[in-house]
Amino acid sequence: MKVLVVSDYRGTISVRPEAEMFIGIARKGIQVDIMTYPGTSYEKAFRDAGMEIFLCHPKTKFDRQETRDLRRILQEGGYDVMHLYNSRAMIHGLKAARSLPVKVILYRGYAGHVHWFDPSAYLKYLHPRVDAIICITAEIRRSLQRQFWFRKDPTVLITKGHDPSWYAGIRKASLEPYGISEGAFTVVSVANNRPFKDIPTLLKAAKRVSESAPVYWLLIGSGMDTAENLRLLEGSSAREKIIFAGFQGRSSSFDGGMPVVVNTSTGGEGLNKTLIEGVSLGLAPVVTDIPGNREIVPEAIQGQIVPARDSEQVAKAVLTYVEDPEFMEQKARAARAYIRKSLHLDVSIKETLALYRQLVGWTD
Repeated sequence: MKVLVVSDYRGTISVRPEAEMFIGIARKGIQVDIMTYPGTSYEKAFRDAGMEIFLCHPKTKFDRQETRDLRRILQEGGYDVMHLYNSRAMIHGLKAARSLPVKVILYRGYAGHVHWFDPSAYLKYLHPRVDAIICITAEIRRSLQRQFWFRKDPTVLITKGHDPSWYAGIRKASLEPYGISEGAFTVVSVANNRPFKDIPTLLKAAKRVSESAPVYWLLIGSGMDTAENLRLLEGSSAREKIIFAGFQGRSSSFDGGMPVVVNTSTGGEGLNKTLIEGVSLGLAPVVTDIPGNREIVPEAIQGQIVPARDSEQVAKAVLTYVEDPEFMEQKARAARAYIRKSLHLDVSIKETLALYRQLVGWTD
């Protein structure tokens, strides 16, 4: 079996689960080749796994020559499966696959924004040439399934797996530059300031907690310290315990030194990578009761699940951890065990390979 993957691998941290999955599939004896941009950080790892690399990822959405180049690679390579990961790849790939026997798989990493009445949807997810759409959460799949009332549903649920061993041996970042002494109880939250991340609720909860207990909050991400957010903390004695650390390229090094990770999103989450990292590093989670978070912390046994937009309940959950370290450790262990069992990279490799075999009718 031959598989062509078209995706962007110029990063390292964000693309790791996807890239490592294809390396794992290649090591199962499947020929997996990659079309990506020049400068991919995974070039050596891909080549070491026996994968051919085409450094010519489409740069636009509608350039005819880019479509022809992709079609030529499909024809000359005799690929059984083409796996497409982004808008440019999908639009070119679906056109390039016309009349060819290759099976076409698309990737979907977040819910919503695909509607059967939107003509542009038929350039990608609703295109009749699509054989399967891999959705990484149940909510994403449900959102797409509603658009296929008039035709066969091609959606499949396969999570984007992680490997907890990736986070072993991470060197803990010092918190002293932020005025946090060694051993202080510190809560971490990693998010860029987008509306669905609901940073105001996070700050209100932090203010409640830090006014009544010696707890620090380290908020990692861009745009958190806006004038609007800072006004929420005016006049509070807790202001000095709420630290805006800004964007950090390797937030996992901070996670390694914390006991608790908090996510207050109101929606829009797929599989939140920073939450998975925190749990994998042994942090006890506090998460809002939304579908994306529930994929990582499905039951109360794995952490504390609170209503969205409820700062009082977020604060109460954190204080419960502060007051009962044994309870906190139980949640942390259970959450980490769930990641190891249900969201492991090996599960993604197994299920993706099974989908390939099903689509092409290939057996050992």
